[in-house]
Amino acid sequence: MAWDDTAEQRRIRRRRRRKIRGPLTLVVLVALVSGAAWYGYQSVMRGVPSIGPTEVCNSPSPGVKQRITAAKVTVNVLNAGRVSGLADRTAEQLRQRGFTVDTVGNDRESKVARVEVRGRASNAPEVLLVAANLTNPTVRSDNRDDVSVDIILGSDFHGLVAKGPTAMDVDTPIPVCVDPRATETPAVD
Repeated sequence: MAWDDTAEQRRIRRRRRRKIRGPLTLVVLVALVSGAAWYGYQSVMRGVPSIGPTEVCNSPSPGVKQRITAAKVTVNVLNAGRVSGLADRTAEQLRQRGFTVDTVGNDRESKVARVEVRGRASNAPEVLLVAANLTNPTVRSDNRDDVSVDIILGSDFHGLVAKGPTAMDVDTPIPVCVDPRATETPAVD
């Protein structure tokens, strides 16, 4: 019986496939197990999302003033001008006055000459307190869902007012809402 060349070639090809298939399967399995381990590690490290209010509001009574303090206000300071370090210096001054500073950075999309304050409403208590610490700010409402206040600084901004308030009584129909992450700063003796 003659040896069939095509049958021999098929046997050789099968052996080559087996030699390749085993290590390839191993590599795929190791990649899958590594991916699952990474996903599990990330899930554990992220922890359980906090359950609780993102903000706490006090509804105002008609004709009664509400008290807002700097420690209850979260601000984002953004530099829209060409003065380097302006947002950092302003954020530090706001921290010294008791405000909670969340974000400090640049805003290259806004065109602001001096200073602009943005918040959930132009007459929101937190917006009024922040605006009282600035010289002639432009106040805008952006109907945001949170109680943070953005301060956008332009190149003509020259600092905070000398004796800006750190607390004030406001008469506005908008409730005082507090971000629970903003905590009271202990008084320094």
